[in-house]
Amino acid sequence: MTKTATMLKAAVLGAGLLITGLTAARADEVGDGIAKAGELYAAGDLAGALRELGFATTGIQGRLNESYGATLPEPPAGWTADAVDAQNAAVMGLGQSLTRTYTDPNGNTVKLSLAVDSPLLQTMGMIFANPMLAAQAGYQRLRIGSEDAMLQDDKAGNISIMLSIGGRMLLTAETGSVPLDQVKALFGAWKIAELKKLAGI
Repeated sequence: MTKTATMLKAAVLGAGLLITGLTAARADEVGDGIAKAGELYAAGDLAGALRELGFATTGIQGRLNESYGATLPEPPAGWTADAVDAQNAAVMGLGQSLTRTYTDPNGNTVKLSLAVDSPLLQTMGMIFANPMLAAQAGYQRLRIGSEDAMLQDDKAGNISIMLSIGGRMLLTAETGSVPLDQVKALFGAWKIAELKKLAGI
């Protein structure tokens, strides 16, 4: 068996294991695509199998984005929220990102963002790991539930809260007009335990 064939076989098997949890109750287009990839691989059509796996991977990433988006807070009473905007650049090594903008009764906004497996995490990781470096960058520690986040507040209304999870996720809140206590409350409503479970952290 060639090295390419061996790698493809591993990809087919790995994708099959990944989809198990997503299709335990019913068959769907993603599961069908993985099954088709297995058939094509068995028939010796490696290019076809790889193509089907590509479609299936895209489908899985889409569902994962939906699951990540479902962990974002619902708007507080009197607030509104835009639809979740999800971007997937995992194929380019840039990870996945989601944003949702919340608007208070006065028209002021807070944007919550999630970055997963993004190169940005490497830079932010150094700041989170070094209190002196964080202070030089204008950050201070902020407790969000049981988590240690970083706060940047210029006292002129511009607020940024960042929370790193497991070195793989970066949660951010940004506003230029909403008071800190309200931003913190919104951020604190994020379903972080569910995020960790989804990411296997």
